[in-house]
Amino acid sequence: MNERTFDPIANIQMMIDATAKAEGQEPDMSMAPPFVRGMDLSGLKFTRVSEGEFDMEWTIGQHLTHYDGMVQGGIVNVIADTGQSFAYSTTSQEPEAFSTADFATRFFRPMKAGDVIDVKSQLVNRSRRLGVVETRFINQLTGKLCALVVGSWMIVKRDLGPDPSE
Repeated sequence: MNERTFDPIANIQMMIDATAKAEGQEPDMSMAPPFVRGMDLSGLKFTRVSEGEFDMEWTIGQHLTHYDGMVQGGIVNVIADTGQSFAYSTTSQEPEAFSTADFATRFFRPMKAGDVIDVKSQLVNRSRRLGVVETRFINQLTGKLCALVVGSWMIVKRDLGPDPSE
């Protein structure tokens, strides 16, 4: 059996552990991607990773809503994109670049400022060049599905920078 030297799950778990906050403190967003910091997604907490799966908890901030306090739909896609990229990456056997190919989003119930949403991304299928990931947005209080996002992911050629093992 080959020993796996590239371990995306361990890398993501280190990120979860590094950004875990103590009760009553603001999360440390220093390791978050620039767009997460720029959009102020500080209400988004990474909670669990396993092969083909990535979970988050999202407390919706007022700044991410319309005038009526309901979440702006594009934010849902940004959050789904984040979870799906991590879920997809956990199945990589070596460093590889990938990108969103498409999204299909279905909204079932509104989400509003202050709601706490469980965001669960799960790989549905992966072939050599393409994968499909599903993300469910579930209201913690009611247990009801608020949105479902299905995304396709494809392997792309992109410079990932110098190989750290060299």
